[in-house]
Amino acid sequence: MNKSVIFLEAGKAALRENRPYLEQCRAIRRDVFINEQGVDEKIDLDGNDEICAHLLLLLDDEAVGTARIRKTERGTKLERIAVLASHRGQGLGEILVRSALSLLDEGPYIHAQMTSLGFYTHLGFVQEKAEIYYEANIPHTTMILPPTAAVVEAPCPIIRR
Repeated sequence: MNKSVIFLEAGKAALRENRPYLEQCRAIRRDVFINEQGVDEKIDLDGNDEICAHLLLLLDDEAVGTARIRKTERGTKLERIAVLASHRGQGLGEILVRSALSLLDEGPYIHAQMTSLGFYTHLGFVQEKAEIYYEANIPHTTMILPPTAAVVEAPCPIIRR
């Protein structure tokens, strides 16, 4: 199966030609966060999508995963990382995160769900503090990618839009 990533650069998700890709990202998030995890739609669809960068992971021509990259006062945040339940356990989440990391100039931070702590640790992230907090009633912790982390090469083709 061919894997590729569509990269919607920050601010370009609102362009007419990119709207279908953004809608596919939202559909995946709706399945994973809203339907599976019970996150309120107002939390997931927070009004930031059109100013953020997005990644859409394609397996052949099927959209199976997504991530959002948002600039904050603190730095670059990876968020809304999701892979459809039907495609988990195949290493696609790792491809998605490594693709995102290959596009960044600085180490990002994430608000990781506690159930995903091992996944992010495997990718080189470390827990910033031994602190757990709740977002959308789900326990999270902040993780960072240390400056000493190796430069990541894209694990598959990335198509910039």
